[in-house]
Amino acid sequence: MSLFRRICCGFTLLALGTTALAQTSSWPARPVRLVVPFPAGGGVDIVSRYLGEKLSAELNQSFVVENRPGAATLIASEAVSNATPDGYTLLVATTSSLVSNRFQYKKLRYDPDAFELVSLVSYQPLVLLANQTLPLKNVKGLIGQAKQHPDALSYGSFGTGTFSHLAVELLDTRAGIKMTHVPYKGAAEALPALIGNQVQIYADTISSSISYIRNGNLKPLAVTSAARTAALPDVPTIAEQGFPGFDMSSWASIVAPKNTPKDIVGKLQAALTKVLKSKEYRERLSEVGQELPPEKIGPAAFAEQIKSDIPKLRDVMKEAGVEPI
Repeated sequence: MSLFRRICCGFTLLALGTTALAQTSSWPARPVRLVVPFPAGGGVDIVSRYLGEKLSAELNQSFVVENRPGAATLIASEAVSNATPDGYTLLVATTSSLVSNRFQYKKLRYDPDAFELVSLVSYQPLVLLANQTLPLKNVKGLIGQAKQHPDALSYGSFGTGTFSHLAVELLDTRAGIKMTHVPYKGAAEALPALIGNQVQIYADTISSSISYIRNGNLKPLAVTSAARTAALPDVPTIAEQGFPGFDMSSWASIVAPKNTPKDIVGKLQAALTKVLKSKEYRERLSEVGQELPPEKIGPAAFAEQIKSDIPKLRDVMKEAGVEPI
């Protein structure tokens, strides 16, 4: 290569590097999409909208929630994995998106490992709910009802393979009962079905169901976490009611498409960490039955969470008899 051509190539690479640096330093220069894999009104959606408001204030740019529900988060996850990695399309990924879908589908249309991990944003225990028509008040009563009337009870979930589904399937397996699964696209569909007695049982996030519990429309039988939650301190865990070690709490997070520039991911992490560490955010989480331990903030803790959840969820799905589709 001649000296002239080498000099030209050098200037070209310098120009490209300068352009990329300018694009990164100006991010976000236009609205950012937060793609949520559930309908509006559910627990993940509530937290996502709150985060969107706070990130908008931190970064002086709009963070707009876009709901793309369905197929156990597959629709939203696939869309974001294929998005341009420029920091303007982010996924509010859940345990289903990054862990359980690995075992839910024989041929997954996106790679759960093909995302840039930003941070976990919440942990959410579920609450096992019963329709008011059922003559029972706890898990023992539910098991008795299911054994007395085999196949008569049905339960809703916010998608096959989601925690809402797996928590009840795991209880079915350990209790030796069988209830019919009816998947919905989220709480906005499942809660009316439960109240209307189209299904009799449903495991929901506390944030989307707590108002129905407080006004007496639904009966809380148990929470699915290892310990009781501050939002429902009088509701015992499933573990307390005869099933030691039972713990099914899901999480939500923010991820970006693979190869999103590191500087953009870092800028987003810094702004998000500031929001997550705020007293206001933690109080907001507590109000809707969620939490986020301080040590779980950041990509390293996020990666460790995924690493520990993969074998756990694989075993739970196997024990619950969930076959890949």
